[in-house]
Amino acid sequence: MVSHNNASLVRQFSNYAVPTVLAAWVYCMHSVISGIFIGQHVGPDALAALNLLVPLLYLPYAFSVMIGVGGSTLVSRLLGERRERDAAEAFTQALWLLVLCGVTFALAIHFYADTFVQWTGARGELARLAKDFLHAYAPFVLFPTACYALELFLRIEGAAKFGLVCLIAGGIVDVALTWWMVGHLQWGMRGAALASGISQALACMPMLAYHFVRARHVRPVAHAFARLDHAWRMAYNGASEFLGEIAPSVTLFAFNHAILRWLGDTGLVAFAVVEYMTMIASVTMVALVQSMQPIVSFQRGAGNAHAVSRGFSIGIMVTAGFALAAAFAILTLAQPLGALFVPDSPAAQALLRDALPWCALAFLPAAINVAISGYLTAIEAPLASMIVALLRSWLLLLSMLWLLSEWFGPRGIWMTVAMTELATLAVSIVLYVRRGRRFDLPAPATANQVLS
Repeated sequence: MVSHNNASLVRQFSNYAVPTVLAAWVYCMHSVISGIFIGQHVGPDALAALNLLVPLLYLPYAFSVMIGVGGSTLVSRLLGERRERDAAEAFTQALWLLVLCGVTFALAIHFYADTFVQWTGARGELARLAKDFLHAYAPFVLFPTACYALELFLRIEGAAKFGLVCLIAGGIVDVALTWWMVGHLQWGMRGAALASGISQALACMPMLAYHFVRARHVRPVAHAFARLDHAWRMAYNGASEFLGEIAPSVTLFAFNHAILRWLGDTGLVAFAVVEYMTMIASVTMVALVQSMQPIVSFQRGAGNAHAVSRGFSIGIMVTAGFALAAAFAILTLAQPLGALFVPDSPAAQALLRDALPWCALAFLPAAINVAISGYLTAIEAPLASMIVALLRSWLLLLSMLWLLSEWFGPRGIWMTVAMTELATLAVSIVLYVRRGRRFDLPAPATANQVLS
């Protein structure tokens, strides 16, 4: 959305949401299919080992979300204010931040893979499998660091469909390579890592090329670092999303250790399957909220307070409706999906029957919390958004995990997310009433800003 148009907000939301949600589903489906291949061809231990690595693998993605959401929100507002040169400079700074983060992570994983595996608590066969994956995956870390953010910037440029095509192509390549390397060549975890890395590189490079060659508004420019306030603003504004996305790195680490304590390796296998089965619901809710954010940011930059409020109403209603449907679906499909991932582990399937009702209970309050947090980011109220992210992803979640597991044992582990989301919901509503309903519109652009 780079100019004013007569389309309704509902239509604008749909134009963003359809490719965004489809992109999220593509990401999920190739991850789920890869998980099925790993579980069936390498074994349940490989699935558990990969789940132990998720906290580390989330870190590049979290930085991509921070830079992508913070940067796209800033660029959308600048375009709404008709400050196209400033928008291009902000995008250029975002690209360099992505490169810096990606190279740093790649070097860290390459040189300290053994240390990272020790931190996960993996021992014996699980540790060997985890190291095999990391050593093969390290050279490709730059691409997952950049891919998500580039796709967000393509939406602002009006090329969301192109980004979706790139992600679909990458997903197809990932499934095909995983089948070939893991199922046919029997390369195990190394094959899974190579398939994931190569597919993300193939998805990322065309999106980057589009910004250099075809983009009209969101494209890199020379001499973009005369002022660094754009970089600081996008990092600060995306901080709540960063905390929300980096939270799995901390909470999964804590969950893995709690599950190993109470339920052993079988519990870890069941928890890995829970993560795969709830992934689609989680990323879809985030995608719906991110489809709302450019609308809110643009209309705020244009000074249209009514459209800002209306955009938020559309986003939260659609996200909450999806959450209810997802809760019903996960309860209905739990048993056949569990058998698909771990056909030879009745014990893990029994644990899933205890866990999934609590997961379903968490969906609706989580949807509202995500929507409010995303809206607060879109109106550039990052502190309020950060409070919601900290509570639901860090402070309350870790506290609930410790308290409920001590009080209720293994069942307390499964109760944790639902209880956390319900407690956070009260705070989210208060923050929305106090900050989200009373925001300041930016001052109109001056003639010099419009011409710059």
